[in-house]
Amino acid sequence: MSNDDTTPHKPSLWRRIAAFKTIVLTLSMAGLIASNVASLVSASAHDWMHNALRRVLSIGGQTVADRALANSPKAKLDQTVKTKTADLEAKNRLQAKELEDVHVKNRKLAQQLDVNGKQAKATVAAVHQRLAKGVSRNVAALPSESIPYLGLGVTLAVTSLDIYDACQTMKDFNDLLRMMGQGEEKPDLCGQKVPTVDQVLASTKTGWRSSVQRVTDDAKTFKVAVPDVRLPTRDEMTRASCTVVSVPYLCPEK
Repeated sequence: MSNDDTTPHKPSLWRRIAAFKTIVLTLSMAGLIASNVASLVSASAHDWMHNALRRVLSIGGQTVADRALANSPKAKLDQTVKTKTADLEAKNRLQAKELEDVHVKNRKLAQQLDVNGKQAKATVAAVHQRLAKGVSRNVAALPSESIPYLGLGVTLAVTSLDIYDACQTMKDFNDLLRMMGQGEEKPDLCGQKVPTVDQVLASTKTGWRSSVQRVTDDAKTFKVAVPDVRLPTRDEMTRASCTVVSVPYLCPEK
């Protein structure tokens, strides 16, 4: 047997280099595939590889690394997140400012409501006091109003005071209306004139029935109990007049 048949055939250098390149290429392809799969299924793996590549590129300078990775998916994602975060922060600042403006307006409104409430309470107290005085005055005037002629003068005086009180009350109400931005009502009653004693006596002959009817109708409308309104008898006239003054032919001689 010859030596050629027993000695193993050694591969040439080029074949070994080609085999080595094949192995390296295969491993590289496997590594690329594995890294791509890892970057797709694992965010941390993608970030690690991106940061590793940035460190390598940073050897040439930070500007070079930034320029090289400017169009990478992670860079685009980071830019998108940064932009949306900035927009969200801007919206949050705007909403915070609007909310603060609302709080300021609410505080001012609460203060104004407090001022308005105090003024309304003061107005109601003043009107209540005025009405109480008016009621007391009208009740106190009843005895003198029952006396013929004298009572007419007292009635006119009390009516004048009632008109004055009503005018002051309307002014108070108008202050409240202006405070609430509702304008005001024209107090026409403030200019109403009370007739004189002579004018009332002159209208008695023709106007007393309509006067009684007006008072009676108002009492029915507001469901206020009032005594029967009628002309007095001689005895009633005597009791009303003779206790104050002696009227000839009406009051008995003492």
